[in-house]
Amino acid sequence: MPTKEFKPAQDLRTALGPILHCNGTRWFRYVMGIVRNEADAQDVLQEAVRRVLARNQPLPSREDIRMYLGRAVGNAALEFYNNRKRERLRQIPIHERISVPDKSFGPYEKQKKKEKAEEMERLLGLVRQGLALLPCKQYEALRLTIMESEGLSIRDVGSISGIPYSTLRHRSKQGLRRLRRYVERAMRLKGIPGLGNLCEAKKSSSRPGRS
Repeated sequence: MPTKEFKPAQDLRTALGPILHCNGTRWFRYVMGIVRNEADAQDVLQEAVRRVLARNQPLPSREDIRMYLGRAVGNAALEFYNNRKRERLRQIPIHERISVPDKSFGPYEKQKKKEKAEEMERLLGLVRQGLALLPCKQYEALRLTIMESEGLSIRDVGSISGIPYSTLRHRSKQGLRRLRRYVERAMRLKGIPGLGNLCEAKKSSSRPGRS
């Protein structure tokens, strides 16, 4: 039987309620990690919902709506952050923006350092977006076992949270696998070497050359 499509705007609005109820708290935490202000975080979430409703894109299932809204939240948060960063930069007097040349690095080293920092920022952005798109239980597992574990083992975290060890471990592995696939797919679309390719390149560069 074909999946029912959510074509009218009313169907989309009806689906958004349960989706926000399930994912709203973790999306809010995700946005807070970027904008660092509760009022701004609320504005970002409202803007993401407004954009989704305004576009009224037909989607085949609630899961597709959840992922679509998750991407809208991530994009709105990063857009807000970049706009605020540009605005703060404009408010800095021009003489304070001019930095004294660092004589310890030449032009080539400075460019490489800048490119590396930009690449890391892009990768972190993809990771944040991937986390926002994870199913609730997988995101919660990664939050408990990695992001907020404070050095505790999965078994200890499971004991504290009341989630069985095997369940928590399985959800964490699933979440990491899904997050990795998302990041690698996004990197391929942007023409960036995949994580596996980067690891292989590092291994190859560390091997001694044949004589």
